[in-house]
Amino acid sequence: MNSSGAKSETYLSVLENLLEIGRKVLAEEDIDRVLATAMDGAIRLSGAERGIIILFDHDGQPRFHTARNLDREDLEEPRNEISRSIIRKVRKEKQPVFLKNAREDPEFRASKSVRGLKVLSVICLPLIHDEDLVGAVYLDNRSFRSVFKPETFHFAQKFAEFISVAAAHALEQQRLRDNVHALQRDLHEQYSFGEIIGRHPAMTEILRLVAQVADTEATILIQGESGTGKELIARALHQNSSRGDRPFVAINCGALQESLLESELFGHVKGAFTGATEDKIGWFERAHGGTIFLDEVGEMSPALQLKLLRILQTGEFSPVGSTVVRRTNARVLAATNRNLRRLVDEGRFREDVFYRLNVIVLDVPPLRDRASDIPLLAQHFLDQHGRKYGKRGLRLSPQARAQLLKYPFPGNVRELENMMERAVILCKSDKIGVEELPLNLSPPHSSNNAEATATTFRAAKQRLLAEFERSFILDRLAESGGNISQAARASGMDVKNFYEKIKRHGIDPKAMKAGE
Repeated sequence: MNSSGAKSETYLSVLENLLEIGRKVLAEEDIDRVLATAMDGAIRLSGAERGIIILFDHDGQPRFHTARNLDREDLEEPRNEISRSIIRKVRKEKQPVFLKNAREDPEFRASKSVRGLKVLSVICLPLIHDEDLVGAVYLDNRSFRSVFKPETFHFAQKFAEFISVAAAHALEQQRLRDNVHALQRDLHEQYSFGEIIGRHPAMTEILRLVAQVADTEATILIQGESGTGKELIARALHQNSSRGDRPFVAINCGALQESLLESELFGHVKGAFTGATEDKIGWFERAHGGTIFLDEVGEMSPALQLKLLRILQTGEFSPVGSTVVRRTNARVLAATNRNLRRLVDEGRFREDVFYRLNVIVLDVPPLRDRASDIPLLAQHFLDQHGRKYGKRGLRLSPQARAQLLKYPFPGNVRELENMMERAVILCKSDKIGVEELPLNLSPPHSSNNAEATATTFRAAKQRLLAEFERSFILDRLAESGGNISQAARASGMDVKNFYEKIKRHGIDPKAMKAGE
């Protein structure tokens, strides 16, 4: 075959290989999986033993974004699997490096990383997007020299061009994540959020809104299920306002009978009712200049709602048994676990009061909707109650962490705290195991309840299968310490299928890693 024919065959082979990788990449939606899938293909087709995609961020530090081996597994410590001297050269000159035997190459044979890693065949190429260097692709083989042929190098060059856009997008995603983390850090440094713990985007948004509206006089309605931390949000609003050094008064409107609640809120005069032996100042008056927090405001009777409306409109009220008008300058924060709009439609809550309260609404998500915060909160409560009971340095085992992530927490954060306090009391070592968790730690909506709540056999079956699948995935991740590749192998699934199930169930593998 003449040289032009051989060259055409080489180009055809490169094109076919790129098309094969492209077909797999196009099946992916997640940018991280796009690069991992592409790298798996490049390793297989080039003869490399490992491949790493490095991103160069604006801070000057290399980010080891994708690091894979021949078995399609993630490399545990990619920064220790790469020749830094080769990466530095590519970054500095923006030119590829092609070495048949790095240990005998005049430029690199003295390199500590080349000698230490015993690197032989190496290809390292810059990733250029819009004329900017966004990263590099590194492929090596330490078993054989001259593994990479000229046609392999040509393929690698086309591969680098092929994935440069994806690499640029990955870098942008990383920058966005860094910005979110910076926002979270700035919020916590600039504002006092007390015991509010959470990194989930929903909680970050809540804290952003708290910071934005805290130092205003607006009435705020905090909505959320029982145990989600509505009072903590209210305290954060108070502490970060100009009223922060004045009284904060909290009262549960659903915990008291109507007559007693009226007296607690507005006070009473001597002789107002049997047992009223002296004048009493109410909470609205005590909160003058500060903040009053009305928890479970939806439980108020229509008569008390009318008195509340008067305060919201004018700041005026009269103690029980008196016609004397008094004034208070208390900011009103209210909370409910009920649907106030529905109560209005049903005639059980005054519409005018609803609109007075509904100026700014903060929706606190239930714990099951921010499951990635569960390990963080659990560790916080272990530390807190560990200090209380003289047991420091407590940690959850991966299996216990998996059990917590399976549970829907109908009692939300309050239930998790109680669970962790119980575990601290019962634990006999510094590792909290499944045995220290409640024996009934199984989702209340699972098993027989699934059939009871589902309207058809198919719906019940799908729900049970989904619960089993999520539980199975969590168990395998717990066993592998969050290593997706190991968990997939133990499950008898390919990594892509396993990853799709993780994504579908909203599971964070990092939450399975020890110490996180």
